[in-house]
Amino acid sequence: MPNTTNQPDTFSYLVLSEIAGRLDGKLNTECHRALPCNDMPLLAWCTPDERVEIVVEGAVDMMFSHGGGERGVVRMKPGDVLRVAAHGWNLPYADEANTLSICCRGEKLGLSYNHWQDGRCISLAKWAMSLTSLNALLLGLTSEVRGLGDVKLDVLLRTISRKLSAHASNVSKQKQLFHQILTYMRCHFHESICRESVAEHFCISSSYLSHLFQQHSEVGFNEYINRERFAHARHLLIEKGLRVKQVALESGFVDADYFCRLFKRLAGMTPTQYRQQYINQQQSFTQEFSN
Repeated sequence: MPNTTNQPDTFSYLVLSEIAGRLDGKLNTECHRALPCNDMPLLAWCTPDERVEIVVEGAVDMMFSHGGGERGVVRMKPGDVLRVAAHGWNLPYADEANTLSICCRGEKLGLSYNHWQDGRCISLAKWAMSLTSLNALLLGLTSEVRGLGDVKLDVLLRTISRKLSAHASNVSKQKQLFHQILTYMRCHFHESICRESVAEHFCISSSYLSHLFQQHSEVGFNEYINRERFAHARHLLIEKGLRVKQVALESGFVDADYFCRLFKRLAGMTPTQYRQQYINQQQSFTQEFSN
């Protein structure tokens, strides 16, 4: 699977409720289909369960199993849907996009909302619900749901949004705001954002923003944004082969020297040493595999 950063959050349903509601009535009626296939490329997404991949924002270049050993390739835009059969595979790539994944596994329905940046998948929110509770909500709207093919996606998303909205009503406005701020920062860390610009975006003071981090986070604003940028820098160093200064800029750091000092503090080595360590590990693995 692609390089993914998971950041589970207790209030993921706040984001997913808004996304499910936003997609209601916005999905394209025709969808692409990934069929079961044993021959899949390295890093492809494949599970023994059926899935649905939906583009929410941006564009995603999607490769998927097309049947008969063939591979389909399509550029998916907002509202486009890929239905992936059990044991089917897909391999997405996006410079910048947001996607929603829905997976039916056993007696659970799982949702995952992801942000893509330079080919890196950043998990923004995850949530799961039992099919029993889902069927209770769908009572009278459709027949019993045992898989994703048993219900129309717009009906499913409308029901999910209603279910998650009920959870959100029990969360304080302050916590909801803080979660929206974190989601915004995870999607825009590579831009020239700072405490003042984020506060202005949410129409609050910078001191109140600092207060929110003190109340609801283990680290402050600056440390949080630096960790997001550091995680992306590691991805760029390994996957893109960029110069260190360019890695710093594309990760959101305006000062390359500061980036190098921060990287060494968090990784215990310089960016150049980190990349060389990865190359050495890959070469060692290749030699062991060839022997």
